[in-house]
Amino acid sequence: QKRQPRQKQQQQQLQQQQQQQPQQQPQQQQQQQKQQQQQQQREQQQ
Repeated sequence: QKRQPRQKQQQQQLQQQQQQQPQQQPQQQQQQQKQQQQQQQREQQQ
């Protein structure tokens, strides 16, 4: 239960980074999205 909120916070930070630099770093955005999906899957498994 303690891990889930931390992961959600990380997701919010990643989203903010995406909004701040949408055009400058497209490759990083894709990587971040993949990370978000992995985190969500982990939450479901737990």
